[in-house]
Amino acid sequence: MNLAIVHHHLNRGGVTQVILNHLRSLHESGAGEKYERIVVFYGGRASGWPTQKEPALARVELEAIPSIDYDTEVPPDQPPPYDAMAEALRRLELSPESTLLHVHNHTLGKNVAWPAALRQLACDGYRLLLQLHDFAEDFRPENYRRQVAYYQDQQSGMQEVYFQASHVQYAVLNSRDRAILRQAGVEENRLTWLPNPVPAFPPLPHYADARKKLREKFKVSEQDRYVVYPVRGIRRKNVGELVLWSALCPRPATFGITLAPVNPAELTSYEMWKAFAQEKNLPCKFDVGGEEGLTFHENLAAADAIINTSVAEGFGLVFLEAWLTENLLIGRDLPEISADFKAAGLRLDSLTPAIWIPVRSPISGCELFSLANYRQRLIELYRDVLSDFGQDLSEMTTVEQQLDQRLSEEWIDFAFLTTAAQREVIDSVVRDKDLAEAIVDANEQVMRPLIQPNANFDATIEANAKVVLSRFGLQDTGERLRDQYARLMQQAVGPVSGLESAGSILRQFVALTRFHPVRLESS
Repeated sequence: MNLAIVHHHLNRGGVTQVILNHLRSLHESGAGEKYERIVVFYGGRASGWPTQKEPALARVELEAIPSIDYDTEVPPDQPPPYDAMAEALRRLELSPESTLLHVHNHTLGKNVAWPAALRQLACDGYRLLLQLHDFAEDFRPENYRRQVAYYQDQQSGMQEVYFQASHVQYAVLNSRDRAILRQAGVEENRLTWLPNPVPAFPPLPHYADARKKLREKFKVSEQDRYVVYPVRGIRRKNVGELVLWSALCPRPATFGITLAPVNPAELTSYEMWKAFAQEKNLPCKFDVGGEEGLTFHENLAAADAIINTSVAEGFGLVFLEAWLTENLLIGRDLPEISADFKAAGLRLDSLTPAIWIPVRSPISGCELFSLANYRQRLIELYRDVLSDFGQDLSEMTTVEQQLDQRLSEEWIDFAFLTTAAQREVIDSVVRDKDLAEAIVDANEQVMRPLIQPNANFDATIEANAKVVLSRFGLQDTGERLRDQYARLMQQAVGPVSGLESAGSILRQFVALTRFHPVRLESS
C-alpha cells in the first residue's frame, strides 16, 4: 500500500504541523514501515517543512504540483488540478488499487476547482480520506461564495464540494463537526474522528529565570500570579474577555497575551483592546511573546496558569497542550470542542462555558451596557452575515425574537456581547467594586483558582497530562491512522454522488446560538 498526503501548501501553519505530526506518529507507532511509499503532494510553497533531517521524514517524498495550491497563487500557465494530479499519480506509479489519498481541508474554498478534481479522482477509483480542519461556512463568506458561484454553473452548488462515495470518508476533529455533517446527511460509517496529535512537550526554562525576565521586561511583580494567554490575538480569541479577567481578579495578578495579529483587519481590534487596557490601568500586558518579550517557552515557564477566552476553535489544542506545561488551564470552555477530550478522561473543572454578566447592575438596577444599542448592532451584524453568505433574510423576525428572549434574562454570557458592550461592562467593573464582586461570585467555580490563595491543582494537572500523552500522543495517533487507512483501503469502490443537504452545514454554523459579534467587529 502507498500513502499520499495532500495539501495546498507546506508553509508554516496548523495543517502543515498536523501533517508533520501524523508522519511522526506513524513512525513512532511503527506503522510507517507498512507503506511501500509515502508521498506528500503540495502546491510548491514549503517554508514550514523542516530542513533538518529526522527519522520520521527519511522515507517521505515531496512532490510539488503548482495547480493544487491556493488558486490565488497558481501561475496562469498551469494545467487544471485534476489533470496535474492525475498525471503525477500515473508518473509515480501510484495506482488507485494501491494508493490511499489523505487530503486536508479541501472544502475551505482556497482552490475552487480542487473539490471537482478530487471527485474525479474518486471516480477513477482512488480511496480518499478527506480531513476537514476548517469550514468555509464558519464565517468565511468570501470562500463560501466563490465555491457556490463556481459549482452552481454545474447546477450543484456545495453538493459537489461535499461529494460522497463508499470509498470516500471524512475525518473530523471533534463531535461538533461530526454532528454537523451527520445532520447534513453524511452517513455515520463515512465519518471518522481524527484528533490532532499532541507530541510530548520539551523541558521548559527554570521558573525563577523566566520570572526574572518577566519582571525586567514587563515590570510584573514576583508576588503577582501570572496568567498567560499563549495565542495570537485575532478576533475570535475574544481578547476583551482577557481584559475583563484582569479587571475582575480580586488578588494580585497580571494577565498577558503573547502575540499581536499579522492581518491588518485583526490588528485593529487587538490594538483597540491594548489601548483600552492601558487607559483603564489594568494589569493586562500585550505582546509578551513579541520580539521585545519572552519566548513562547519562557512565557509558559513563568506562568502560574494558562487562560483561554476563545469563542471558536477548529480543534482546541490548548485544552490538551496546557497540561503538558505543568500549568492549570482556566477560563472559557467550548463544550462542542472539548466533549471528546472529557470523554477520554480529561478533567476540565477549572473551565466554564460562559462568563455570566448581569444585564443590569444588581446594586443600582441600571443597565450595564446600552441594551438598545446592543440589540440594534447585533441585528445589523447578523443580517450582514446572512447577506454575505447569500442567505434568505425573511427569518430575521424570528432572530429578533430569539435575541429579545436572551435580553429578557437577568444574566448574559460576556462572549455574546458586541465589542462596544464589552467595553461598557469592563468600564463599569473598573468603577464599581461591588459589581466586580457580584460577577466574581456568579462565576465562582472558574474564578476559584485565582480567588483561593492555597488552592492546589497538582493532582488534576498530573492526571490530565497522563490522559493527553496516552490518548492523544504520537503513539496512539499512529495506531489510529494505521487502522483507519487499513479500513478505508478495504472499502469497495462505489458510485460518486453529491451531498444533497450540503446547505444544512451553513445553516448550522451561522445559527444565532453560535453567533459572536466580536468575531466580526474591528473596533
